[in-house]
Amino acid sequence: MPRKLERSQPSRKITQKILIACEGSKTEPIYFRSIRNELRLATLEIIILPPQSKTDPGSIIERLIDERKQMKNNERWSSKDAAWAVFDGDEHIEKSITNWQSAINKAKSQKINLAITNPCFELWYLIHFQDHLSQISRDKLIKSLEKHIPDYNKSMCLYPKLLKSLTEQALERAKKIEKQIKRDELDEHSNPCCSGLPKLVSSLLGLKSI
Repeated sequence: MPRKLERSQPSRKITQKILIACEGSKTEPIYFRSIRNELRLATLEIIILPPQSKTDPGSIIERLIDERKQMKNNERWSSKDAAWAVFDGDEHIEKSITNWQSAINKAKSQKINLAITNPCFELWYLIHFQDHLSQISRDKLIKSLEKHIPDYNKSMCLYPKLLKSLTEQALERAKKIEKQIKRDELDEHSNPCCSGLPKLVSSLLGLKSI
């Protein structure tokens, strides 16, 4: 009796790619990789570029531009795809406001999305647990975070176990920060801020963007 051939299931085609380059070598990549691993979406490809020697905003943005260009040349980039630069604010702003503004302008002109935390990425972690609307240093921020996550360190994987159920709250608290910045007529990247990061997280998780 002839063997009945089984019809193979069609593979799902990737419909969107999100390219992310981070300043940090631990905290940010670990967070985004954890989201990627948790999602396991066959139609969404999340590409996290490993950090290089130069991690200033300008270098991160240039790297994204180069990577995107290569993907376009290889016909791996479409109009639905997005490139994101993730970096901190205060240290770079204080070091050279000229270089900072040049990097921001370059990103906008090249359609590179920006996810900027000020003073650092841990602010995003903190607002999962509490409101925070005042300027704060990195050291004080870490101490505040340790009240919720004892013995916190940058290599800890916090998603999904600690952060997933609190993400909606973090998005709402980020909205409060954004409103305060606008109300006080401050620069969008003032300390504190999570400018752009809620939009990136929302796009990854399929949540309502703020």
